[in-house]
Amino acid sequence: MARLVARKGELIVRLAWWEKLAARRGDVHVPLDAIEQVTADSSWWRVVRGTQGRGTWIPDVLSIGVRDVSGERDFVALRPRAGTVICVDLRPAASPFARVAVTDAVPDATAATLRTAAARLHAPPPPYRDHTGPA
Repeated sequence: MARLVARKGELIVRLAWWEKLAARRGDVHVPLDAIEQVTADSSWWRVVRGTQGRGTWIPDVLSIGVRDVSGERDFVALRPRAGTVICVDLRPAASPFARVAVTDAVPDATAATLRTAAARLHAPPPPYRDHTGPA
């Protein structure tokens, strides 16, 4: 099953070998600073937008690949019977996709991890404290 991973300033959708074949592409990489919102939704059909593009689409079994949405693109790796969907909305100007949606076995933990990783990029650095004491 596809996994969402935050590593080195990127959100990575790691695909199993068979998912790469079905999606007709490799792993998906987008910058973490492109993340606008991360949500978990138990209804997979709510996150699916647009029309089927390159990928594999088997109704109620598997939807994996790129979907075309009004001049933008979404990447989905959904197995409707396998669990809750993590939906990551992205700024299209900063990413090749407007949305990434992936079925996840532990959606709350994954969503929290992605939110934290994205927030760290936007947080100001901690103030400098001189611990040497008075001279």
